[in-house]
Amino acid sequence: MNLVPLGELMPSRIPTINPGAFPDEQFTLWSIPSYDAGKPEHVVGRDVGSSKKAVQDGDVLLSKIVPHIRRAWKVSVSNGHRQIASSEWITFRHDAFLSDYIRHFLLTDQFHRQFMGTVAGVGGSLLRAQPKSVAKIGIPLPPLDEQRRIVGLLDRAAEIRRRADAARAKARAIIPALFLDTFGDPATNPKGWPVVTVGDLLESAAYGTSQKANDRGEGIPMIRMGNVTTGGQLDTIDLKHIAISGPEREKVELLEGDLLFNRTNSKELVGKTGLWDGRFEAVAASYFIRLRVKCDLSSPSYLWAFFNTRYMKRALFDTARGAIGQANINAKELRAFRVAVPPFDLQEAFAEHVQRLEALARHLDAIAAKAETMAAGLSAEVFDAGERKASADGSLASC
Repeated sequence: MNLVPLGELMPSRIPTINPGAFPDEQFTLWSIPSYDAGKPEHVVGRDVGSSKKAVQDGDVLLSKIVPHIRRAWKVSVSNGHRQIASSEWITFRHDAFLSDYIRHFLLTDQFHRQFMGTVAGVGGSLLRAQPKSVAKIGIPLPPLDEQRRIVGLLDRAAEIRRRADAARAKARAIIPALFLDTFGDPATNPKGWPVVTVGDLLESAAYGTSQKANDRGEGIPMIRMGNVTTGGQLDTIDLKHIAISGPEREKVELLEGDLLFNRTNSKELVGKTGLWDGRFEAVAASYFIRLRVKCDLSSPSYLWAFFNTRYMKRALFDTARGAIGQANINAKELRAFRVAVPPFDLQEAFAEHVQRLEALARHLDAIAAKAETMAAGLSAEVFDAGERKASADGSLASC
C-alpha cells in the first residue's frame, strides 16, 4: 500500500482570524479544553483573547501539546458559525483522504509510536510534537471505498465501546442510589440502625507489602493504587508482580470479600476503597490497608458501599492528614469511624444486588473489549505495514 507523507495533508497556509474584531459574532472554537469536554465551544468574538486559525468543515486536528494524551478530532458543521481553532492543533486536509480515516489513523498505536518520536521540550506541559517532523510520518493510502469500509468498522467498534461504557456507568450508578434507598443517608441514620465503630466490624486491618514489584510477570500479581478506581471498582488491566511466599505472603494476600482501603494518596483520593472479588490470587501493596470483615456481623459489600458514599468520602477528606503532595489515614483512625449496622439479612439482600450489577458491568466490559480487539486487529492490518515500511527505509520522524 502506498504511503503518503503527512506533510502533504498539512495545508501550507491557514488564514487567521482575530475574533476581537468581530465582538458580537458567534464563533465555534475548537480548543484543547473543549476536546477534553467532548464538544467545541460556542463563543462570541469579544470573549476570545487572541487570533485563531480559521478551520473548515472536514479538517482534522491533532494536538501537539501534552503529546502522550491522544487528541484528534474532525471539524464538523457548526450552525453556520465561522470555525476557529487554537494554534496548538496541527491541521490536516486532503481530497484523497476521508477525514474520518485520517482521524482514526492519528489515534492508532502505530501512529502514536512514531508521533512520540517527534516530541521536543523539557517536562510536562512544555513537551510539544514538532510539525516538521510529524510531516515525515507516512499514512497508508487505500482507495476511497476501502477507506469507507475501514472507517465503518472502526466507527462501529467505537460505538460499541461508547454504549458499553454508558450502560456500565448506569449499572454502577444504581449502587449508591440503592444504598441510600435501602439504608438511608449515613450522615443522619434516619432509620435508627445501631451504630458501632468500623473496627468493631473487622476481623483484621493489615498493611500491604512494601516489597518492590516487577514488570516481568514473575510471581503473584500486586494490587496497587491505580488498580482501584475513584468509584471503588477494580481495574486489573495494568498489573505488576512480586515473588513472595510463606508467612510473608499470608500477611498481605487477598481473599474474596477483602476491602482495599487506599490509606495514602492525594487528599482528594485518599480513602478510595475497593472490594476484592477473588478473580485471581493477589496481594495488596503498602498503600492499602487490607480490611477483613467479620462476616457474621456485616456484609463486605455493605461496608464497601458505605466507604464509597458521599458522606464517607467527605469524612475521609476531612480526616486525612496532608503531607508533601500526599495525605494519609492510618489504621487507628480508620477503625474509629462510626458506621450504622442494619439487619444482616438486609445487608445480604443488598450484596446480592451489588453482585448482579457488577456482573452486568463486567459483561459489558467484555463486549467492549471484544470490539476493541476487532478494531485493533483492523488497525494492525491496515496501518502496521506503513509503520514497518517507515522503519525499514529510515524515515521514522525524529527531532
